[in-house]
Amino acid sequence: MKKLYLAAVAGNLGVLSASLFLGWASPSLPLMIHGGDTDYPIRLNIEEASWVTSLISIGAAAGSVISALIVNIIGRKKTMLFTVVPSIIAWLLIAFATSSWELYISRFTSGIAVGIMSMVTSMYVSEISPADIRGNLGSILAVAGKLGILIEFTIGPFLSVRNLALVSLAGPCLFLVTFIWLPESPYHLMRCDTKQKAINSLIQLRGKEDVYKEADSIEQFIKDDLANKAGFRELLFIPGNRRALITLLCLALVQQLSGSQAVMQYAQIIFDQMHGNLEGKYLTIMLGAMQLVCAIVSMFITDCSGRKSWLMISTIGSACSTAMVATYFHLQYYHVDTSNIMWLPAIGVILYRVMFSLGLGVLPFIMGGELFPMNVKALGIMMGTMMIHITAFVVESLYLVVSESAGMHTPFWIFTTCSLAGALFVILYVPETRGRTLEQIQKKLHGSSKQKELNFSTTNI
Repeated sequence: MKKLYLAAVAGNLGVLSASLFLGWASPSLPLMIHGGDTDYPIRLNIEEASWVTSLISIGAAAGSVISALIVNIIGRKKTMLFTVVPSIIAWLLIAFATSSWELYISRFTSGIAVGIMSMVTSMYVSEISPADIRGNLGSILAVAGKLGILIEFTIGPFLSVRNLALVSLAGPCLFLVTFIWLPESPYHLMRCDTKQKAINSLIQLRGKEDVYKEADSIEQFIKDDLANKAGFRELLFIPGNRRALITLLCLALVQQLSGSQAVMQYAQIIFDQMHGNLEGKYLTIMLGAMQLVCAIVSMFITDCSGRKSWLMISTIGSACSTAMVATYFHLQYYHVDTSNIMWLPAIGVILYRVMFSLGLGVLPFIMGGELFPMNVKALGIMMGTMMIHITAFVVESLYLVVSESAGMHTPFWIFTTCSLAGALFVILYVPETRGRTLEQIQKKLHGSSKQKELNFSTTNI
């Protein structure tokens, strides 16, 4: 089992590498907007800063399409390793850029790596993991993501834009030298009709020779799945697949409309506008550390209670947190004295990232790897990943514009409303997947869908 944990951790080093790009904007944008880095040749206005921030999400949407096209051809492992190339190119472009257009290209390129890693890593980890610890191992994705962001939040304010990019190059290099030695997903190998390689992969991952029963179960599962066609028709018109898709798309929508990317990408700018006693960069480091701790806690509790209950806690908690921030900036916008509650927005932002990390931050990715059968898994996760990144692009590109024109309270009230709507959706629609094998989840989804159809038909008769 040691190699199983090593594979999960090493695979998620790719997520850490990609998440460095997500944390880069918060410490770097103030330097380029206000001219704090005199050695860096680029100065940005608000519109340019919005594009630099948001283009990573468009690149990530493109990356999710690329991964869907190649993940079943070259495999999960090679697809993940491919992200090293755009990651290195993007950091070098940032380090040596001389115009905003080069930054735009670098952010789009880095988004390709983010999109691929966010889609394929959850698929890889869910397929190498036994059912009883799949949630825990899947939660490493969130820990790795938050650690990468914390690294940028921590070192970014004390390095120049160029030096931060060069230091960040270590991320994809470390992922490459660590992950290249580890086994491919046994599900993918079985899908490629190489049963012996799948058995060898299971032996490495489980640390024991007696894996033939599990291999036979995977083989039968793959055969049953691949007997079905794989396309948009099967994804949209088979009731169980449609429920899985609706669940993932709506969770992806709520995840981003709750304000995740706005808070993360513009953290230092938000904190600076509070005019508190503590500088924004130090509050940002505290924010990064707090969300990392919560991601680690989430990793251990994900399989202790249901996915549904944690999603409910996360969405309601996120709504309360962003409402605190919105209230402060609402009062400030209308010139009400806020000197006695200057702590409120800082507490609200940090609490938001805490509540987000406990559920919304990781469970949509875990459930994306759990909900779909093999024949439409890549397509379903691709659509979920695209929803995440397209929505993130909208939020990132509009946040500064809306804040400038309608006040900072306006986007935070929108985030609050969306989180409350998400809580209602979780209560009424999201299925529970904790503790079930991938095969059992499919039986439950398709079985319940068939029963609903039968009940509907009987009612009409």
